[in-house]
Amino acid sequence: MHHFILRVIGKAQDDWQRGAIDAFATKLKPFAKTEIIELPEGHGGSAKPDEAKTRKNEAESLLKSIPADAFVVALDETGKNYSSTDLAHAIEDWADGGRTIVFLIGGSWGLDPEIRRTAHAAVSFGKQTLPHVLARIVLLEQLYRIETIMAGKVYHK
Repeated sequence: MHHFILRVIGKAQDDWQRGAIDAFATKLKPFAKTEIIELPEGHGGSAKPDEAKTRKNEAESLLKSIPADAFVVALDETGKNYSSTDLAHAIEDWADGGRTIVFLIGGSWGLDPEIRRTAHAAVSFGKQTLPHVLARIVLLEQLYRIETIMAGKVYHK
């Protein structure tokens, strides 16, 4: 059974967002242990936040408390764009030996360069910009799809 940790900036605000997150997290339960850790936005509530400082604060928060032997994956527009099947194979490699996979999703200004340097891999869901909560939902759906691919279930067509 895989162990996924999603360390994400921001909280799901709307009912539909929380509903989608909960639905896919529930679907994943038979296949993988999945933890979602929501972290505060790095601007500290400032009316005119400094983007670079915000990204740096968020990076510190995202990188804190990651298990030492975990495989760290940044979700970033500059990352590799995988097909679902190819991502399933990558996750199998990344989780070799029972290794925990930690996914990092930044806030509205993206990831600090430190995250890109620290992560073992970067994954992109395409060239378009997604709101960070929507990226979380897409990631959870893809993790569920990947687990069904590996289990030989019919969800993935």
